[in-house]
Amino acid sequence: MTELNDRTAINLKRVLQIAATVPGNYHRFLQAGLIDSQLGLKQLVPDWQTAFTKLQPIAKQTVRQNPGLFLASLDDLVYRGMTSGTSGDFYTYFAGNEWNEARLLARKRALAWWGIDEEVPIINLASRLQPIRVNDVALIGNITPDLLKNLSELLQIKPAVIRGYPSRLSEVAAALSGDSIPAVLGVICTGEVLFEFQEELLKSVFQAPVINEYGCQETGISGLSCPECGRLHLDIDRCLYEIIDGELVTTDLFNYTMPLVRYQCGDSLQFNPDFCPCGRLGLTAKVLGRSQEQIKTQQGLKYPGELCLPKIAGILNYQIVRQNREQVDIWLQVEQQQVLDLQPLQLWLEKLFGEVQGRVIVDSSDLSKLENPQSCSPLEWIEWVTKKSWHEWLESGLLPLGEAREIALLLTSLIEPKMMVSSGISPVAAASIEQLLLRSTYREVPVELMAVRVLLFACSFLTDSQKRQQIYRHAQKRLAEMNCREYPAMVDLLIPSLGFENNTAASIWENTNLPETGRLDVFNIQHLLAAFTLAGSKAKQDNPNVGKAWKPILAVLIGDLNFWADRFQIPILGYWCELASGKAIALSSKYRSPTGDRFLDAWLTWRQAITGSGDRESATIALSQLQATATLLTEVARVELEQGYAKLLWETDINPIEWLDKIANNAGLINRNLSERELDPIPWIPLLLKLAKLLLARGEGELAYQCLIASAPPDMRASGFERLAREMNYKQSIICDRT
Repeated sequence: MTELNDRTAINLKRVLQIAATVPGNYHRFLQAGLIDSQLGLKQLVPDWQTAFTKLQPIAKQTVRQNPGLFLASLDDLVYRGMTSGTSGDFYTYFAGNEWNEARLLARKRALAWWGIDEEVPIINLASRLQPIRVNDVALIGNITPDLLKNLSELLQIKPAVIRGYPSRLSEVAAALSGDSIPAVLGVICTGEVLFEFQEELLKSVFQAPVINEYGCQETGISGLSCPECGRLHLDIDRCLYEIIDGELVTTDLFNYTMPLVRYQCGDSLQFNPDFCPCGRLGLTAKVLGRSQEQIKTQQGLKYPGELCLPKIAGILNYQIVRQNREQVDIWLQVEQQQVLDLQPLQLWLEKLFGEVQGRVIVDSSDLSKLENPQSCSPLEWIEWVTKKSWHEWLESGLLPLGEAREIALLLTSLIEPKMMVSSGISPVAAASIEQLLLRSTYREVPVELMAVRVLLFACSFLTDSQKRQQIYRHAQKRLAEMNCREYPAMVDLLIPSLGFENNTAASIWENTNLPETGRLDVFNIQHLLAAFTLAGSKAKQDNPNVGKAWKPILAVLIGDLNFWADRFQIPILGYWCELASGKAIALSSKYRSPTGDRFLDAWLTWRQAITGSGDRESATIALSQLQATATLLTEVARVELEQGYAKLLWETDINPIEWLDKIANNAGLINRNLSERELDPIPWIPLLLKLAKLLLARGEGELAYQCLIASAPPDMRASGFERLAREMNYKQSIICDRT
């Protein structure tokens, strides 16, 4: 290990002091002499720097087996991430605010080298990479005409940087070869070794500089190539880098929640012995690849980054998979109308592997025409989105004919997990909304009604409050012109009040007259789920006591909806508005009259007592009355949950083992839409987070970790995006050896 500068030494000592307190490091630290039983097993020895050089590295697989043993504190839990899991050994890791700020600062600093500021969008293309900054977009899916069309539309709206795995980006570039492409400002390749022939292809097709990125989030690694010399600069402020026995070993200098010390992430790097000629100080390196990606060649085992994959005339992109000693599969994307000469490729393979037989697979995808989705009548589509599963609708690709198609396309662009943005709404959706606002009414009344409902739905995705109010007023006017009295549509008119400021929300409730009876439809349910995100953000600001105690409050809202969906009444929505705002805004007395459902009325009384200005004594009485009205098993289980919420709000003692049992016994009961034996942890998440802290304090790190895993913040769009990305846009080595 090289001599540490003062700042690195201070940061390393702080991390080691915290890491010394976690069970997963005890034997390693004791064996290296970092801690001494006579000084106190959790205190560093005076000569800790010398002892640190004797500390044995720890493998990613070891941490994955028992990650809870490496949890140090949950007082500053800000970031939850998942390791890449290239070989299936992924796990969830956690970090705090200082770590997250250092991560964002390092990224901002490195991107600035290339003139990429916060105003330049980054399109994460065909990968698991999700948006980080406000203007960023993630676009996933197979390399189809639809994906290429979406990419083109995004680039036409505003020039952007494209980012992704080089293998996938090369597939896109080969598919676009010869086409006219809107301006691209740069191409960032990350997650895999970038080969020279890929870089040439990307530069040629996108007419933009290619930037090489390297990172490993769980251990604080980050690096970007410099514009002048192309060398990969590693951020030495966030991480301590070492090469031990040929493998990269790192120590994250800012993760005090789950510190990883001398951690083997499985990568191999080659450090450059001198500073980069660009003048920037610090460590530079070449990425060789992952340890499990080594390839048997005539010259022995080689990492992918040690091989030079040639550019071959007529071949745009290729992938090589050695199946056994004799056979190599070669997948090709070729130039159109090109007579291929594969002899240069065969000679290169024989030089690399010896005498082998190459099986050539030429990509024959016809991308000349856009995909034709299934079509249906407007009324069939409306029936689907109001009464059937949205997941099945999206999977079917069903779109209505005629005027309703543009409405369906807007709804798809709002909810489809194949495109995600940090700012809440994609540029494609924003353009569709503008067109819908300018359009006159539709000829068919059901189509016009769906257009208005979709505009109201869009309000829940907008972060710009002025734009949200503009769209709302437009939709409100069109409903009034229709003299609409349909219950689901009128409920949609109330739902956006969850995210509006208090005066506007109160005005909505005062001026909306609902039919006395009705039932929610599927569109209402999806609209509420979308609106809860804004409501949760509002509650954290306007109702801080509840927002802090019931964290994340989004889980509470979703849990409420799951329980009450089948017996929903308007006062529930009024209560949610009050919960978000921290004060009474549903002013109309008709929304406060008894519903006729004794348990619901008792629940509303109890909830209003603890989220309003009522005292604890009256709230305790209300909770007792709620318990007295519970007759169904689901209602009894609900009372248990509400008692837990009361303990969080009033900061009374909680026995973690007792409450783990309560959750295990009741988690499946309070969601009436689940089949037997299914659990619904969502409404219990605030309690699980509290239990995780209590269990960690008791030394039950593994149980604490499992509580954290079960308390993942609910985000249906993100989870859907992650699922599709794992199915379609996983990493794929351009050259790999399966022998």
